[in-house]
Amino acid sequence: MLDLKLIRSQPEVIAENCRKRNVNVDIEKLLALDEQVRKFTAEVDSVRQRRNDISNKMKSKIPPEQRQPLIEESKNLRDEESEKESMLRELLEQRLELHMQVPNLTHADSPEGFTDEDNVPMRQVGTRREFDFEPKDHVELMETLDLIDFDGGAKVSGQKFYYLKNQAVFLELALAQYALSVLQKEGFTVHITPDLARHQILDGIGFNPRGAETQIYSVEESDLCLIATAEITLGGLLIDQVLNSEQLPILYAGLSHCYRTEAGAAGRESRGLYRVHQFSKIEMFAFT
Repeated sequence: MLDLKLIRSQPEVIAENCRKRNVNVDIEKLLALDEQVRKFTAEVDSVRQRRNDISNKMKSKIPPEQRQPLIEESKNLRDEESEKESMLRELLEQRLELHMQVPNLTHADSPEGFTDEDNVPMRQVGTRREFDFEPKDHVELMETLDLIDFDGGAKVSGQKFYYLKNQAVFLELALAQYALSVLQKEGFTVHITPDLARHQILDGIGFNPRGAETQIYSVEESDLCLIATAEITLGGLLIDQVLNSEQLPILYAGLSHCYRTEAGAAGRESRGLYRVHQFSKIEMFAFT
């Protein structure tokens, strides 16, 4: 997430970046919530400090007629602190929910647009290969060679699912083993990761598991989600740990299934193995 200090100091820049990225976030509301959070934080700290002062004073020898008013004040302050803490927690949740919707800053050269057609080529490397025959795409090749079954996947699981078959199965396994072997030689610790992760982990890695445009499948009546990439499970592996610089870099590689809703992909080119809901992938993740 963007630093709140940056959002406070350059709200116009952040709002313009949201517009360019087609993200509807109310920056003014976020800053108003932030101001309330800071106000209530200061008030809670002030009440807490006064209670500590009274507690320290009560430890000394004071006349009974002075002690009783302090006891009453401490009780009232305890109730006030509890009420303000409750309001502060609610404000913090509201601020976090809005803060998490603010996208990262884009590069100044990034074009504005809504679809892939709005992309601007920066340069072309190499020469496009010309064929002296009509090339076949991966769908036609795999179906001809009996390597994939899209119809079976659709019947069993729905659209954009598939069965790999025959030699395609061994090819995927061979590629995965080859890639993991290469990465292990390069110093990566290799893993097969869980396919599920807690909401907290997804939030920390930067994936929003909620909302209409989420790419994440959530498991009903639980705090778990199907992961969209092993980046989530590898990145969460060291949660709540403090690392010394001498331990870095820590290099992880992980093989996992990946599950994506592909929300918002309607109308885009998605033939064959593009924009499917489940696939396997190897992810590299470095703590530096």
